[in-house]
Amino acid sequence: MKPYKLHEGVAIIEVTDSLLLTEIESDPGLQPFLGDRLSDTCISVQPQAIQEVTRRLLSLGHLPRVRE
Repeated sequence: MKPYKLHEGVAIIEVTDSLLLTEIESDPGLQPFLGDRLSDTCISVQPQAIQEVTRRLLSLGHLPRVRE
């Protein structure tokens, strides 16, 4: 196995607080769309699920900023 991964077409959630990321990972409405945790403050998201993830984050009271 190679010591690196190359991901193409990946979306990422980035937060400023690692506890918030833990909360996001624990949400059953988001879990199906989440991938690997990339750091204490970043996790990958299925690119085709960006709209669903954004809606869910809004419903949880978060105000995501989507950058393209």
